[in-house]
Amino acid sequence: MTRASGLLLTALLAGTGAVSMPVGAVAAPAASPAIAYDAAWIRLPPPAAQVAAGYIQLHNAGADDRLVGASCRDFAQVQIHAMRMDGEVMRMHALPDGLALAAGTSVALQPGGYHLMLMTPKRPLQDGQVVRVRLQFERAGTLPVDFVVRNVAAASGGTR
Repeated sequence: MTRASGLLLTALLAGTGAVSMPVGAVAAPAASPAIAYDAAWIRLPPPAAQVAAGYIQLHNAGADDRLVGASCRDFAQVQIHAMRMDGEVMRMHALPDGLALAAGTSVALQPGGYHLMLMTPKRPLQDGQVVRVRLQFERAGTLPVDFVVRNVAAASGGTR
C-alpha cells in the first residue's frame, strides 16, 4: 500500500465510524511510514472470559523502535506478553519494557509467543467483530490497528 492510499483509507475509515471488511481485507493505515502490519486478529474467548489474546505481524522499515504499550476502548487494559518454557511448563509473562522491533525486521505476535493480552472486556466479543487497538511505539508514535475477532476452534470443528 502506498502512503497516499493509506492516508486516503485512514481518512475514509475515520469518517464512517463503522467499517465492514472481509477478514483478509483489513488494511494498515499509514499512521507511521516506518511501521506496517498485517494479519491483526483476536482469538474469540469463551463467553465468561476476562481476557483475550491479540496477534499481529509488525514490520519495521525505519530505525530501531519498540512497542511500548497498547490501549483499546473495548478493554480496561492491554498488555504486551510473551510465552516462555519453565521446565516443561509454558508460562506467560508481561513485558513491562515493551517489545523491541529492530530496524528492517518483522516481529510476529502469534499463538505460543509474543501477543497482546486484552483484559477485562467491556462487552462480549463476537466472531467477525472489528476491534480498534492503538499500538504505542517509542519512536513511531501511535498506530491505530483494526483487529478482527476470529472463532478459531469453530473453523477447526470445535466450539471456540
